Amino acid sequence: MNSIEERDNLILLLQETLKFYANPENYRGTKTTGSCCGTPFSYIDMDEGSQARFALKRVEELNIMNQNLQEEYDKITMGLIDVVENNIDEIDPVDLIKVLKNLNND
Repeated sequence: MNSIEERDNLILLLQETLKFYANPENYRGTKTTGSCCGTPFSYIDMDEGSQARFALKRVEELNIMNQNLQEEYDKITMGLIDVVENNIDEIDPVDLIKVLKNLNND
């Protein structure tokens, strides 16, 4: 899965989680524990924050993945910049353009 799809899925997950916690009905203790005489409880009581923890875990995973991608990108580009700076007199501009185009295709 690409990061755009993951981001879109994460946004949907966060929206659904926020809708759950924003719904006033989920805070009312009108449900019962299996019988007509059970203790009333709300969906919030039943959930105990599990939806929020799940969504936050996905956000953290996506942030870590994005940070790793950024670090890898920085490492590659800094390496390329160093090579160009150290060999500027020997580099054929046409070859450099070909290398840069290949980076975009990878």
